Order: sequence, then C-alpha cells, then structure tokens
Amino acid sequence: MPEIDLSPDTVLRLAPNFRTRLDAAGHVLVDSPAGTVVDIGPRGFAILSMFSQPLTLGDAVERLEAELGGSTEFAPTMNVVNMLIEENTLIAAEAGGAPTSGWADPIEHARMLHDDRRTGDFIAAVSAAVRPGDVVLDIGTGSGVLAVALARAGAGRVYAVEASDIAAVAGRVFEANGVTDRVTLVPGWSRQIELPERADLLVAEVIGNEPLEEEILETTLDARRRLLKPEARLVPHALDLLARPLLLPEAEIRQRVFGRAAVERWHDLYRIDFQPLLDVAAVGPVYTVTEGEVVTTWPPAGPPAVLASVDLAAFEEASVRAFTDLVVDPPGRVNAVAVTFRAHLYHGITHTLDPWKWPSSSWATSVWVLPEPVEVGPESALRAYYHRRVAGQPDGLTVEVVDRGVG
Repeated sequence: MPEIDLSPDTVLRLAPNFRTRLDAAGHVLVDSPAGTVVDIGPRGFAILSMFSQPLTLGDAVERLEAELGGSTEFAPTMNVVNMLIEENTLIAAEAGGAPTSGWADPIEHARMLHDDRRTGDFIAAVSAAVRPGDVVLDIGTGSGVLAVALARAGAGRVYAVEASDIAAVAGRVFEANGVTDRVTLVPGWSRQIELPERADLLVAEVIGNEPLEEEILETTLDARRRLLKPEARLVPHALDLLARPLLLPEAEIRQRVFGRAAVERWHDLYRIDFQPLLDVAAVGPVYTVTEGEVVTTWPPAGPPAVLASVDLAAFEEASVRAFTDLVVDPPGRVNAVAVTFRAHLYHGITHTLDPWKWPSSSWATSVWVLPEPVEVGPESALRAYYHRRVAGQPDGLTVEVVDRGVG
C-alpha cells in the first residue's frame, strides 16, 4: 500500500481486513493487512475504537492528550498509533473513494448473496422471529438484505447498523426496495451508537471464519445491556463451536507450519543447521483459514464434537474457556483441527458450517495446524482447549493427547 502523507488534517480510519486477538499477558495483537503481527498493548481495543469512525490525526492527538497527557502512557500510545499506520491497519480515508476492500468491497457481499443456503436460512429465521410492529436492531447490515426482509415481514422499525463504507450502498438498497419508511440506516459501530428506543429483536449476523473473530460476543453483550428490551429475542440466539481432527496432506502442511522433523530434513538435504529458524517459529498450533472447497478434500481423522456452546441471550462475560475430547477413528496420526460452528437461529432453524457436507460456503473454514503430528491410540483422545479473551491465556486452540475418560 502507498505511504500516507501525514499532517494534522489527515483523516484516518481502520482498514477493513485485520484481525485481533489477546496474548497471555493481556496485550492486544493485530494481524495486520500487511501480513505482520503488531502488539498494541493492553489498551489496544480502546485505541482501535477511537478510529471506528474516520478521525483526523490532529483530533486523535488532542483526544489522547486530554486523556493521557499527564501520564506516562501518552508517548507509548502515540507509538502504537504510528505502528498501526505503518502496518496499514490505520489508513487514509479518501474522500469520495469507492469501497474496494474487506467488508466495504461489493464482492464480499455478492459472495454472501450467492450463498443462498446461508442467506436463505437467515431470511427464514428473521421472518419467523419478527412480530408485527417490532423494533429491530440489525447489526452488520452489509448489503441490507436482512433489513429488507425484516421490513417485508412486518417490522415497524428496523435500525440497520453498518460500520464499513458499504453502508451507503445499503441505504440505496433500502430506497430501491421501498422500505425507507421502516428502515433507518445507522452508520457506525454498534457499540458506539445510541438508539432513540430499545429493540424487541436483535439480528446480528456477525459470525466470522474463526467464529468469534467478528466479536459476536462483545457485540451481543453490549446490545443486550444498552439497546434491547429485557425480553428481546435474538437471531442467532445460541452458537456452538465444533471441532474436528484432520490429517492434512504433507504438501498442505509444508505451506503452513514446520517443526523439528522439517529442520532435520533440511539438515540432511543441505547440511545446514536451521534450529534458529525453529526457535522463532510458533510453538503451538498455527491458525489458518481455508476455503471449504479445499477443506472438503482433506480427510477427517474423526467425527466432529462440540467444543463450546454459548447462549447468546444469557451469557455475561465475553470470554470462552472450553475443551473437548476428539475421538480419532481409526486411531492414528492427527496434524490439524478444524473449528466450525452451528448457529441456532430461531425455533429450530439452524445454520451449520460443515465443509464436508456443504463445501460451497461464503464462510471459509478455521483450521489450526500442528507443527508436529501427534499419534492418538485406541484408548486415547485428542483434547482440544479453546480460549477467547481469557486473562493470562492467549486466544486460540491448543491440544494434547489424553487417556479416554480422564477429566
């Protein structure tokens, strides 16, 4: 990407295609669009939230000076802002620029509309859930498809919230389909908006390839506390994370991770010791995202199991600590674990991401690849641990082989 010519009047905004996670020390890590990992410290989410709407660099500095000017945090925080700019996570908001990437890219929304199983399931669910005259909060409206469906199904007022530049397109979709009398476009992040009234129904189709990466937990919890009526209905109302052991082909493994066996192989080939390369490599499973059409060609090493279940209408902490024991059948090697989901939408309507059953999906599959394969015998299981926003634990998945029946 081109370098930004910075001045106090430069308008900055968040790039649409980055991912966040926590390390064991509670620091926010950003997987940047530039392909780098940026440690933005324990206040990272507050810094990112400051740029949830376009903001001039000068205004950002003034806000930070007002908040931190008398403390030792000001200089490190400004360093974080500079790093985010350098790694293309904060980008210039071009006046009048067309949406071209991430969730602002029309192609992303076309992919979801082409996915008629996904979109059809959600339309069926929201149409069943809405009641005549309901006030509805639609978070992440995108192209506006669910907001239009809600209006047609009888909603009295739909607040369609969208943070990316595709919001302007959604507004035109509402006009083209004659629902502007019932649908109000609300540009911005749901956690930073206010509504004139609380909603009877929440629709939040903010499930990511890594199911929780689009912060459905944080978003839903905030909406329940500030924007919904006490007995509001939710679509989806529950979410299961599903884990499945895999045995990837060696060619696929080599493109994603390496371990001790690779270093030994290179030594045999080149007579060079590459242990220093291994010393700086990831120790545990490496997170990758792969399209379902590819994943469906990888042989599962066992059946799926529920890794975690979240009741979106009742949970009180936006964190997950869970584990499950994966059966390997037949017993043998495992070198990866896929994490998918089952979304409980409304009254028995569900949507499951399962690339072995439905390989064509607009969702890619989250796969954690092990640096070294593990052997799982007939009396053993592969225990998969999952952490999300847990103090003292890095986000992600780890595994170990355990005896079956051991708690």
